[in-house]
Amino acid sequence: MKVIVKEAHKSDYPNPISFIDGEPLILGHFDTEFIGWIRTITSDGNEGWAPVDYIEMNQCKAKGIAKCNYNAFELDTEINESLEVLSELNEWFLVVNTRGEEGWVPLQTVGIT
Repeated sequence: MKVIVKEAHKSDYPNPISFIDGEPLILGHFDTEFIGWIRTITSDGNEGWAPVDYIEMNQCKAKGIAKCNYNAFELDTEINESLEVLSELNEWFLVVNTRGEEGWVPLQTVGIT
């Protein structure tokens, strides 16, 4: 699916988290703006947001294990830029732009062409 940027997006996270399948994670609070995301600390000490669906949480929800590979890189976009949607998750699209750069953008910043 193709989308067009209707509101520019600039990432607030210059050092996004990433993890690999099976990696132990430390979990924090749930996001109240975007449901389905949790504050996460990776084994290298980096902290950021990760999808709850990608984490197997322990009973107290303070620790977890990654269920799959994940990279939280957000793509900076400009108005009227064309993007190809690779997947959708919790009000975010994973997209690729015409330069081949891949990253996440908030669903509300784009419109379907």
